[in-house]
Amino acid sequence: MLLSSCVMSKKINYLQEGDNIPVYNDSVSFDDYKLQRGDYIYIHVNAIDMEMADMFNGNVSISSMTYMTPDNSTARLYLYLVEEDNCIDYPYVGRVEVEGKSLREVKLLLEEKLDGMLQGYSVDVRLANRSFSIIGESGTGRYNIPREQLTIYEALAMSGDLSLYANRKEVHLIRQTPEGTKVMKFDLRSKSIIDSEYYYIQPNDVIYIPFDSAKHWGANHFTSVLSMTFATVSFGLFVYSIVDTIIKASKQ
Repeated sequence: MLLSSCVMSKKINYLQEGDNIPVYNDSVSFDDYKLQRGDYIYIHVNAIDMEMADMFNGNVSISSMTYMTPDNSTARLYLYLVEEDNCIDYPYVGRVEVEGKSLREVKLLLEEKLDGMLQGYSVDVRLANRSFSIIGESGTGRYNIPREQLTIYEALAMSGDLSLYANRKEVHLIRQTPEGTKVMKFDLRSKSIIDSEYYYIQPNDVIYIPFDSAKHWGANHFTSVLSMTFATVSFGLFVYSIVDTIIKASKQ
């Protein structure tokens, strides 16, 4: 039982193939994130006539985007919320339906709607809530997504990788979709997760890492198991000698 609790390389190595390692379909490629209800987006208009552009920007420069997160109550004044009707309320334009669209599609849509209001302009659209969370054996934290196409391995590296006691066989990925919350379970050790639906991290994803049963024993090396065994045997012999001494003394 003690030997079975050891953390062997088979349990912790990545990119494995072979027996007892599941195989996943690799037909799913990276797709641009589609906006959902509850998302916050930042919109900045650049134009030759910046006085006109500031009517849409609220006098906020794009350099301030670093601080534009939904956690900041002041920043929310300059962010656009995708509301329950799938729209944002954009000044001088009105309700614009953006749910289910990529950021590039929203950019093109807004440029089309601003045509005639401005000359020599372009629109920059960014997602404010670009972050993912990790909970469980690897620790707890929320991290900003630094770029597009962030992989599961890069996400775990940002959190400091997994401990020896993390259960890599049953990693849970909790993802918000237009159809509702989706919970996906996969084996992180499998090489075939590359290019699968589990490979790329999306904004608002939550990665849950359960702990392995080996943690109960705290044994991750064979020498540790031997030490535990000898300590148990020694303690048993010590107790036996005390009981035996008491019994002999009572017979005298």
